[in-house]
Amino acid sequence: MRHAPTDVPGAPAPSAAVVFTLTFPFATGEEFLQSEVQHLLECFDDVVIVPTLLDEGMTRTHELPPRVHLVAPQQSKLALLAGFCLRHPIEAARSGMRALGGAESPRTAWADFRFDLYASALARLVAPDVAGVVRAASEVVFYGFWLHIPTRVALEVRRLTRRNEHPVVSRANGFDLYLERNARGYLPQRQLLLSGLQTVFAASPPAQEYLVEHYPEHVSKFTSDRIGTPPPINPGNARRTAFHIVSCSYIAPVKRLVMLIDDIAAAQASLPFPLVWTHIGAGAGTHAEDVYAHAARVLAPNTYRFLGHMDNRALREWYAHNPASVFAQVSESEGGLAASIQEGLAQGLPVIVTAVGGVRVLTEAPDLFDGLLERDHSPEQFVEKLGRLLAADDETYDGYVRASMAYWAANCSTDVLAHGFARRLRRMAAASIDGPDTSVPNDARFARARRLR
Repeated sequence: MRHAPTDVPGAPAPSAAVVFTLTFPFATGEEFLQSEVQHLLECFDDVVIVPTLLDEGMTRTHELPPRVHLVAPQQSKLALLAGFCLRHPIEAARSGMRALGGAESPRTAWADFRFDLYASALARLVAPDVAGVVRAASEVVFYGFWLHIPTRVALEVRRLTRRNEHPVVSRANGFDLYLERNARGYLPQRQLLLSGLQTVFAASPPAQEYLVEHYPEHVSKFTSDRIGTPPPINPGNARRTAFHIVSCSYIAPVKRLVMLIDDIAAAQASLPFPLVWTHIGAGAGTHAEDVYAHAARVLAPNTYRFLGHMDNRALREWYAHNPASVFAQVSESEGGLAASIQEGLAQGLPVIVTAVGGVRVLTEAPDLFDGLLERDHSPEQFVEKLGRLLAADDETYDGYVRASMAYWAANCSTDVLAHGFARRLRRMAAASIDGPDTSVPNDARFARARRLR
């Protein structure tokens, strides 16, 4: 059975979407793809998943439905690179030439070389399996979930499979978007990636504006497309009794959980209500240990819990059976409206969050509880927002709950957003690409693209 959007004229042709991820369906962090894959299957005959940063022994965490093909060789990066350099020395040398072409400094040249060499080696490894799956497909799209290694591998796989007439597209979500999020203030091979892509789907209008500001020569390729969330299981169960603050994120510096803990500690000290806090999300290393220790130092005993990682289904089940009062998040940076915030809104929770990146879109929703904070807010400002929510009467609070659910239904439902995105990719796959500028740049154009930066 052939699959196509109803607005693509004629009989549907054999089709495939090749999706390049970081680790999905292994490990954690790209749970949205579990639901997006279902919508891709409604529009494509086959879907191929290619994880690009697998480590040996990484655990499979997601099951894939029929017609989804996993291409996921697991071997050490050292073995991958050594094998590539031995078997394909000329291609390895070309990685070096591309890195040196127009390099700003030895440091950036080295970053580009490592990036290019790894992507080229992995692409050479997976391309035969990808080609085997899509051999019969006349309409193909290559889709990088991140504007980083996944998209670089996608571009190279397209070249190796001789599919240069088919589009490569990418999302741009956060770490792969903002230079400031990188410890060195640099993201490798930006111009190379952007030269080869047909479209970049930024996570929000502010994210799209960031791309336009930094790469104006590619302005026609940038658009925005929000990543939505699945429907809640028991929406509208928010409660103000036993006031319960919930947050959900990886325990990473950009999420600023130490700041949130200080905000909650200030609220516990100054508001005449008992407050409890639950955080959902995993962390590792010294930063996570520092967060746990800080909570133990400043929060009232027995008023907080760290529940660790939950997959998407488990998270929705938890929300369904554990009524909360407010969702809180004080990230330093966000590409779009964070999925965790969308999940809180879906449940009916008022949100108190920093208005950074794509989160600023909530300023355009006057019916929501006004819980937006400045990025560098004080604990007192957090307490003021929380106190105002606590002081609301039942009718007002219930109105906030309804407004949160209504906003999610209109703007964040994955059934609407992911389906529309899948249909858009299907239409792009059905269209041919004209001219060489949108295909993978050759070595000369790589050097030219580097000089444009």
